[in-house]
Amino acid sequence: MDDQERRERLRREDPLMRTAEFSAVTSSETTAIRAVRVPPKALPFRRGLWWVALGGAIGAVVRYALSVILPTTTTLTLVDLPWGTLAANILGCLILGALTGYWDENPPKYAQLQLVLGTGFCGGFTTMSTFTGEIAAIIGAGFPLEAFKYVTASVLVCVLAVVGGLLAGARVGAMSAREHIERGEES
Repeated sequence: MDDQERRERLRREDPLMRTAEFSAVTSSETTAIRAVRVPPKALPFRRGLWWVALGGAIGAVVRYALSVILPTTTTLTLVDLPWGTLAANILGCLILGALTGYWDENPPKYAQLQLVLGTGFCGGFTTMSTFTGEIAAIIGAGFPLEAFKYVTASVLVCVLAVVGGLLAGARVGAMSAREHIERGEES
C-alpha cells in the first residue's frame, strides 16, 4: 500500500471526515433536484486557439470602445484617472464571475462557449498591463498615495464584482437547470 492509498484509507476511517462528508451531502444546496451533466470535453489546443482568438478580438474592441466612451481625466493635482481601465476591469470581473457561477450550476453544452466568452472575451476585455502601466505613470508623476488608492480600490471592487457575479450566476444557473429538469429536458 503506497502513501496515497494509506492517507485515503485513514481519511475514510476518520469519524470527523464522515461527518463532514455527510453534512456536505445533506446541505440544502446539494439536496435540491439537480441534473448531473458532465462539462463538455475540452477541444484540442489548435481548435481552441481560434475560439480564444475570436473572443479576445471582440473583447479588445469592446475594451477600446469603453476607453473612448470613458476617457482618462486629469484632476486638479494633474493625476490622470483611468476610468476606462477601471470600468473594463470591474465589468470583466463581474462578467467572468457570472459566467463561472452559471456554468458551475449549468455547464455549457459546448466547450467553445467557455473559450470564447471566458478566456477570450474577458481576457481581451480586462487589462492588467494597462492597469500596471497607469499605476507606474501615477507613481512616476510623483503621486504614490494616489496610485496606492487606485490599486486598493481597483482590487477590492474587482474582487467584490467577481463574488457578486458568482452568486448571481449560480442563482440564475440553478434556476435554469431546475426549469430544464421540470420540463424533462437535458440541462
